[in-house]
Amino acid sequence: MSRPLAVVTGTSSGIGEAVSHRLLATAWRVLGISRRPSTIQHEGYTHLEADLTSPASLALSAEAILAMEGPLKLLINNAGVGYFAPHEELSVNQIEEMVRINLLAPLLMSRFLLRALKGTQGWIINISSFSAHERSSFGAAYAATKAGVKHFSDSLFDEVRKSGVKIVTVSPDITRTPFYDHLHFAPEDDPVAAIEPEGIADTITHILAQEDRLVTTEVVLRPQRLLLKKRRH
Repeated sequence: MSRPLAVVTGTSSGIGEAVSHRLLATAWRVLGISRRPSTIQHEGYTHLEADLTSPASLALSAEAILAMEGPLKLLINNAGVGYFAPHEELSVNQIEEMVRINLLAPLLMSRFLLRALKGTQGWIINISSFSAHERSSFGAAYAATKAGVKHFSDSLFDEVRKSGVKIVTVSPDITRTPFYDHLHFAPEDDPVAAIEPEGIADTITHILAQEDRLVTTEVVLRPQRLLLKKRRH
């Protein structure tokens, strides 16, 4: 029997890369989708380079996924981008990029693959953010996209739960990834100041191991302390 297939967006670094390694170490094959090449080297890993801001590119990726052998069992919508500034200082392109990658891409990938996931009673795990739960000064647009992901997940679960598909939102707070490379702030070096991507991978592994009649519809992950440092660009 072939190993089930997991599709993970944003596998070139950070959370997506860590989750992919964890899935590959167990019983999964992984198809990763990202704009940049992936460094993951594993016989069970296949990579698709795609423009996550483009509906046409996502549709082509979905066609390739559905043509693959073996059961599609898991979609993890992980790819994300953030820009933080007074709202009037954000460029139109920055706002549009956040909406397209953070919100539109999960909506479309779920739309393209949902029928196949119904057939396997599979999973959709959407990576949101703690920002979806709080007011976010200087991050209003980013928080809005992540709140949209959370609301989409909650609503879709009610829509498809009878089919056996399980919808989960994972909402991490500050996580030590390249997400902050272009930002004016980042977590302090103190280990308790940020979540490690491997910790999120552990959480997803735990969710997937739960019995079928139980669904953890949302998990919020926060570091023990909130310690940020300013950076110059």
